[in-house]
Amino acid sequence: MTIVRFHGGCHQIGMSCVEIDTKKSKILVDCGMNPSDNSLPKINPNDIDAVVVSHSHLDHCGAVPYFNFKNPIYSTIPSVDLMYILWKDISKLSKTYPEENIQKAMNNIKAVNYGEPKKITSDITMRLYDAGHILGSSSVYLDIGGKKLLYTGDINEIETRTLKSADTDIDEIDTLIIESTYGAPTDIKPSRKALEKQLIDEISATIEKGGKVIIPVFAVGRSQEIIAVLHNYMRSKLLKRVPIYVEGSLVHTTGIYMSHSEWLNPKIRNNLENRINPFGDVTIVNKENSSEIYNKEPCIIISTSGMVQGGPILQYLKLLKSPKNKIILTGFQAEETLGRQLEDGAEEITPFRNKIPVRGEVVKVEFSAHSDYNSLIRYMKKIPKPKKVFVMHGERYQSLSFAMTIWKNFKIPAIAPTAGSILSLF
Repeated sequence: MTIVRFHGGCHQIGMSCVEIDTKKSKILVDCGMNPSDNSLPKINPNDIDAVVVSHSHLDHCGAVPYFNFKNPIYSTIPSVDLMYILWKDISKLSKTYPEENIQKAMNNIKAVNYGEPKKITSDITMRLYDAGHILGSSSVYLDIGGKKLLYTGDINEIETRTLKSADTDIDEIDTLIIESTYGAPTDIKPSRKALEKQLIDEISATIEKGGKVIIPVFAVGRSQEIIAVLHNYMRSKLLKRVPIYVEGSLVHTTGIYMSHSEWLNPKIRNNLENRINPFGDVTIVNKENSSEIYNKEPCIIISTSGMVQGGPILQYLKLLKSPKNKIILTGFQAEETLGRQLEDGAEEITPFRNKIPVRGEVVKVEFSAHSDYNSLIRYMKKIPKPKKVFVMHGERYQSLSFAMTIWKNFKIPAIAPTAGSILSLF
C-alpha cells in the first residue's frame, strides 16, 4: 500500500511538504519553510530517494538546502535559477543554513522540461505540467506502479500578463492533491482587467496628492506581474510616469524571466523578441540613491517580502507615518505576519525595536497568482475526474470548505488533512 505523509502545508499557507512512501521508495513533493517564522518540516533526509520541487517560492522549496539531501532534486529549468537566488536570500537574511548547503543542493538538481517523463525511483515516473503560477511552476504528475497522482502545487487557471494558464490536458488521475488558498465560496476575485484598474486607480490617487506608494511583493512572480502592469499603463499614459524603485534581487529575478522567454506568455515573449522590454525602466536601490526615496517627490517602491515579514520592505514602513503615503498589499497575508496585521487594521506596527504609527493608507488589491474559488472549480471540471482528493495549502476554513465543495459538486471523496496525517494515497 502506498501511503502519504503530510509534513506541512495543511490548514495553513506555508511549509508545503508531502512524503510519498511506496514501501519500495520514498520521495518528497516540495520541502518548504513557514514564511511567518521560518520553521521547517520534520523529516529524515536519509530516507528520501528523490525530491520534486513544484516551484521556487519559500513555502515550497525554502527548506531544501537545510536537509542536505543525498539523492536527486527535480524541478524545471527556470525554477533552478530562481531557487538559487531565493536560497541565497534565505541564507543571508535568516541564517537558516550556510551557503555551502546551497551549493550541495545545486549539485544534486536535475532540471527537466514540461511534459518530459522521468523515472525518479524504481517504481515512480514523474511528469511536470505548467501550473501557471510563476515562471517554471509545475503541477507534479506521478505514475506509481500504475496508479496516477496529480499534485497541483500552486495553480493559476487564468492567463496573466507574464504567464499562460495552468495546463489541464492531463492523463487519468486516481488521486488529486490540490491547493485551496482561495477555496471558500466567498473567495471570488474581480477579473484581471478590473484588478489592474483598481491597482492603477489606487496608485494614481496617491501620486496626485504627492504621496509615495509601497508595494510589498514576492521576488518571483508577483513583482514581474506588477512591474509589467505599471509600465504598460505608463506607456499608455494612463498612469503618470514617476520613479519606480526596486531592490536588486527583483532585478535578478526579472532578468531570469527575460532569459527564459520561451516559458512565458506568448504575448510577452513576442514583445521581448521585438526588443520591447515589458518590464520597462526601474531604479535599483543602492547606497547612493536610497535617500531619494524619502524626498518630497512621489514614487513607487516595490520590494520584498510579499507578506511584509522580512527583507528590504521593512525599512520603508516608516513612510506609513505620513497620511499622504499608501501601502498596497497585493496577495495573501499569512497569519502572524506584519502584512496580516496591516490588513487587519493595525494602528501601529513594530518591524524593528521601535513602534511605527500607521497613519498612511493600507489597501488590499488581490493580485494573487493563485486561482480563486470559481477558478478552482473550473480547474476541477477541466481535468480528468479523480477517485479521491486531498485538499491542502489553505488556511483551515478554506481547506475544509473546498473539501466540502468537491464532495457536494463532484461527488468525489475529499478530505483536508492536518499536518502529521498519514493516509492511504490510493
